[in-house]
Amino acid sequence: MGLLRTFTGMKSIYILCLTLFSLSLSAQTYVTVEPQTGTSRLALSFTAGRNIPYSVENYKITYNTTDVFGQPTVASGLLCVPADRGRLFALAVYNHGTVAGRELVPSREGITERFIPQVMAGVGMITVAPDYLGLGDNDAPVHPYVHADSEASAGRDLVAAAKQWLDEEEIDYSDQFFITGYSQGGHATQALHRDVQTNPGPDSLKVTAATHLSGPYSISDVMRETLFAEGQATLPGYIVYTYISYDYVYDLFDDFNEIFADEYVGNVDSFARGLIDLGAFNTRLEEQIAENNASLADLLQDSIATQLMTADPTSPTYQALLDNDTYDWAPEAPTLMYYCTADEQVPFRNAVLADSVMTANGSTSVDLRDGGNLTHGGCLLPALNATLDFFIPLLDLQVVGLGDVVDLPEVRLSPNPVALGSRLRLSGLPQREYAFVLYDQTGRETGHGVTSATGELQVPTSLTPGMQILRVQLADGTSLVRRFFTK
Repeated sequence: MGLLRTFTGMKSIYILCLTLFSLSLSAQTYVTVEPQTGTSRLALSFTAGRNIPYSVENYKITYNTTDVFGQPTVASGLLCVPADRGRLFALAVYNHGTVAGRELVPSREGITERFIPQVMAGVGMITVAPDYLGLGDNDAPVHPYVHADSEASAGRDLVAAAKQWLDEEEIDYSDQFFITGYSQGGHATQALHRDVQTNPGPDSLKVTAATHLSGPYSISDVMRETLFAEGQATLPGYIVYTYISYDYVYDLFDDFNEIFADEYVGNVDSFARGLIDLGAFNTRLEEQIAENNASLADLLQDSIATQLMTADPTSPTYQALLDNDTYDWAPEAPTLMYYCTADEQVPFRNAVLADSVMTANGSTSVDLRDGGNLTHGGCLLPALNATLDFFIPLLDLQVVGLGDVVDLPEVRLSPNPVALGSRLRLSGLPQREYAFVLYDQTGRETGHGVTSATGELQVPTSLTPGMQILRVQLADGTSLVRRFFTK
């Protein structure tokens, strides 16, 4: 379309310069990492309504990636790191939902949705949250909304950037890798999960587990059919946003008038130029549809609506929808597909269809779960809790170095060996309560708690007989480590 052709043309010199610049940075995936305000475990516990064991350090990260035309570009995202250097934490990605404006993304402080990747970090996952192309610091003139390939590359390249920075900072991480996302982020998660599984690449990523939450996975079928459903099945602004996005990516039309009905083009043009945000755009379209006693399909020119109604295989517009379906494959890692039945924005049949196709393709790892009769907004927190409950049992948080370990030979444990279920006493320290963590000899956490004021703790009966590791947090922030044996 004319507006986007102009943007693309203006970028040609910029792209050439950025290409040359990127060649000089070929070994560097991140561009900048800026510290942001940290979040305490108490604040995260209050927000999440559950115990969060770690406080979190937050960083805004900019990194090298590619745009939808295969050209180098720089994007931004959020990096959340558990504030504990004594553990080998997993890596994770949180993909955010649809946002109303360029600045309402995870890398911006004060954005509510940031609490999700922070909570994930708080339970033991170094978590990144990409802003996506066309949002945050990325200069694309249009956000390629629900465009599967760029959602996948934005997340994957952010993980690579985060790993490089973590390596330079000597912050250890494990080879476990978790992915989740809600709404548009569910679509992005499914795209990223598919990409990592089917295109292993040199980054050594392998998905440990994923949760696909209330996402529009079936763009060419379920989401296309919302145009022709009785009543308003979803938000008109989101539907139009999809077609603006695909026109930008696939160069479908020369002008908005070729796809959208004339009476709606003014508002479409205002949104595409960034003169109004998505919320205002959706409101205007809803008002126009009501005034015209129209349907969602009436937003489109009759010829385009006919192509979509009949799923015309010769239609470039329909082919663009097909290109962004994300469900026709077979996940190997444990995968939770979560939905709610009263979702007014993303029909839950997306999840049901995706599960049925994945199962037919041979997957035995998908858990399709009905979150109940909740709306799209109401489904978010239950989906997040389901995700944490799905991920946490799979986390293997190993001990690394234990950090700032002090040598206090006068401190002893008795009895040693100790019977399971018996009391173990720590002597040689000032009398007070001490936080402690228990690990087995592989470094896996097996218990935690607080000693009595006299230094006693209960040895869990769930431990396996053999060598155990006790880490005690001292008053000055250092750690004391002692080995003992259970029988």
